[in-house]
Amino acid sequence: MSSKQFRLTAVALALIGAGAACAADFEFTGYSRAGVGVNTKGGKQVCYGLAGADTKWRLGNECDYVIEPSLVATVAKSDEYGVWKAHFMPSAYRAWGQSEFDNYDESGSGSYEGTDELVTRFGQVYFYGELPQLNGGRVWAGRRFYDRVQLGINDQFLENHDSDGAGIEDVNFGFAKFSYAFLSNPRAGSVPKDAASNSSANSIDYEHALRLTGIKTIANSELAIYTGFSSTATSENQLTGVEPDDKKSGQRLGLYHVTKGTLGGATFIGFKYDRHMGADRQWRVVAQQQGLVPSLKTAWDAIAEYRTKKNDGVEEKWYSIGGRTDTQISGPFRFLAELGHDQVKPEGGDTQNLTKFTLAVAASAGPNHTSRPTVRLFMTHARWNDAAKFSTVGVREVYGDKKSGTSFGIQGEAWW
Repeated sequence: MSSKQFRLTAVALALIGAGAACAADFEFTGYSRAGVGVNTKGGKQVCYGLAGADTKWRLGNECDYVIEPSLVATVAKSDEYGVWKAHFMPSAYRAWGQSEFDNYDESGSGSYEGTDELVTRFGQVYFYGELPQLNGGRVWAGRRFYDRVQLGINDQFLENHDSDGAGIEDVNFGFAKFSYAFLSNPRAGSVPKDAASNSSANSIDYEHALRLTGIKTIANSELAIYTGFSSTATSENQLTGVEPDDKKSGQRLGLYHVTKGTLGGATFIGFKYDRHMGADRQWRVVAQQQGLVPSLKTAWDAIAEYRTKKNDGVEEKWYSIGGRTDTQISGPFRFLAELGHDQVKPEGGDTQNLTKFTLAVAASAGPNHTSRPTVRLFMTHARWNDAAKFSTVGVREVYGDKKSGTSFGIQGEAWW
């Protein structure tokens, strides 16, 4: 093929692709974050958090990469049969220092082997139909992010039921929107070494997930209810005669109330009870207040949380409180500060404490604290007590018997 023919072919393919994109009505969104950092004693950035805590304060304290581009294409559309779309999200996630393709055996020993590069997975591949018969709702099937309720500044998911499944979503009943899904992951569990020992076909966990959202309460306020009932379907292995384990079951209930317009932001109150498949039982209460001070060009966000859980009769309590301010200095430049404190009280053990503080300057693509992309230069300092010395994630190799540490770094974050 001559260079002229190559150029003509390339132009033709580009025009065909552009025409197909317009015809199919594509949407492109996504999320990504990545950064680099060092600790002051030498080595990689250390991210500070207690092993018994459910989360950590994330500003200047994220030692991972996340890449999640999403493509949504309209594949069919009509007045009678609704609008049908396909959602495709390749993704990559990696904690710092981690390699792909672990080589751990059943005893838990071994080491990571394989590539150090990011490996793409498919976090979401599903399709859905927005049907007029469902009064604004949709029907869906596939693998997807599902039932996510997140507290942004510590990246905590109070609800997160990502799975394979199918269901109906956001059917408007007037007083609330109703959703139901049957969720299950047939790939969960270990991969058998040979077909004769394959017992995974004789057991699968599943959940009935239901939610009601948009329930009006007082002025500018809404209540959301999330609940689920999980169990295990089992049978006897006909090749080996192995009887199935006892069936497990679990229940969960989450109540989340939001009032908008308070202190220039919103007030969030949450309650969650969870008995996970016959294992640990836990409940939590959380309060979040977001606000805005226009005269100072400052947004602020504060969270307080208490959680207790019991597993095999042993109780553990976790307390967390902290907040962040985000101030526009001039144009794209911003100044951020975050302070967070966590305390874990294991039954029969010493109380563990950790306090983390971060200062950062940033350049963002807009005037608001939510404007993205943004690039942050940060300094993070943490202090912990003796009891937390060997429970503080990621610090033992660097700090030994020390009870404080500091990291510096730069991070980029974007959603679009």
